[in-house]
Amino acid sequence: MLDYLINNKEWLFSGVGVFVLSAIGSVLFIRNNKEDRTKAHSTSTPKTENEVAIKPVATTEVEKLAQRFRKVLELMNEGRNHSKFTIPQLARIMKLHSISELEGVFIGKKEPSFQFITDFSTAFGINEKWLIEGVATPYSSSISSKGDPLDYLEDIESIKPESIYFIREKTETSCAFILLKLTKWKYVILDRTWHISDHVGHGGQRQLLSFYKLIKKLRDEKRMHTSCWGLTLEKDLFDALLCGEKFPGQFTDTGFSEDPWWDDLTDINHKYPIAENYERWHGKSFIKAQEIIRWKLSETGS
Repeated sequence: MLDYLINNKEWLFSGVGVFVLSAIGSVLFIRNNKEDRTKAHSTSTPKTENEVAIKPVATTEVEKLAQRFRKVLELMNEGRNHSKFTIPQLARIMKLHSISELEGVFIGKKEPSFQFITDFSTAFGINEKWLIEGVATPYSSSISSKGDPLDYLEDIESIKPESIYFIREKTETSCAFILLKLTKWKYVILDRTWHISDHVGHGGQRQLLSFYKLIKKLRDEKRMHTSCWGLTLEKDLFDALLCGEKFPGQFTDTGFSEDPWWDDLTDINHKYPIAENYERWHGKSFIKAQEIIRWKLSETGS
């Protein structure tokens, strides 16, 4: 082909020849340009259509703190369809001069002082270490754990709660703990549990008797102007409340259904007209727990 073109040079410079050469050159240029683009594309880092080449920014400690402040409000409003807590309401409870003092902290624009964090934690019963560092849980207790229920009497009297709740787990072993309500927005969890059943050893039997005596003192001796209530929860909810993962008001304010199991427990001689229902309501182990209390009372001559 090349020899033919060389031997017929005059044809190359004719109108047809110029047209043919131009066409061949265009094809070669397009092919080479396409190969260059393909090679360049294969050696570069592929990017998606919406990819933005911005280096990610690490979340600051102030933003993490703001997230935990927002988490508190989220927990306080969980399960509430009406009368939800708001930032202005929380600011008023804290007796702040303006809503913006708290709002700035919630949105991460204002770094709160340690004193501010302490004041917030105190006002709403929040674990301060969790709020600052994210350690533990929002409502985990700061009160020292005690062995026997009656040992908490002094703490309860000093706290002066509005209401006392005896929380029971809906299982065969029936763990129980005590919850104190100070206000609509503040609670204290006494996170020591005791078995209200016959699934106990010698120490557990002593604690059953102590639990019985604590209830009698709080209810019968009128030591405080407070009310006592009972609540039975499924195990997962019981654990979440006990560990401080949930706002206690979720269980005592919204759709609360009182279970007077704690009052029934003290009827160890089954004198109440409703005593025949105890086993059906609370289980066979509950009846055994009453028998243990009755036996311990006779043993100690109480």
